[in-house]
Amino acid sequence: MPRRNLVITGFVGTGKTTIGRRLAARLGWPFLDFDEEIVRRAGRSIPEIFEQEGEAAFRAMEAALCQEWSSPRGWVLATGGGTCVSPANRAALQAGGHLFFLYAELEEIARRLAEAMDRPLLHLRPGETLLERLRTLWQVREAAYREIPNWVDTTGRSPDEVIEEILRRYWLLE
Repeated sequence: MPRRNLVITGFVGTGKTTIGRRLAARLGWPFLDFDEEIVRRAGRSIPEIFEQEGEAAFRAMEAALCQEWSSPRGWVLATGGGTCVSPANRAALQAGGHLFFLYAELEEIARRLAEAMDRPLLHLRPGETLLERLRTLWQVREAAYREIPNWVDTTGRSPDEVIEEILRRYWLLE
């Protein structure tokens, strides 16, 4: 039987794709980024999907990927920041892998994302700061995020430090 997938999830701006790619390279495993796969399959960017079909259509695409990847294959997967808010998505991904939740202090995330305003859920309302938007989004998602095991803090840490912690914990789980 293949190894369980190593699933990287977490809040926006915590390094899911960067960490996922580097983990896969380190392990010599294949890598799949859910957001990139949705863009590939849809033939449109995520902002275009949100604009043309709405968030619900995007979430349905995420859910389909979670079901598709619900069995162990020995891959490193990186989900979008909202993927594991859904209990069904969490359950599907946990059926085939070990979930690792990346988080960071919201002030650090705001610094990381200061120039990345192409994310549909981070469009600011008049007078709203990025940090305020992040706090609002965190408050909406926090209870669901608390259901995810294996939290890893990325605040002030290099990708290599985060990867070492994830690998150490993954091998203990295996």
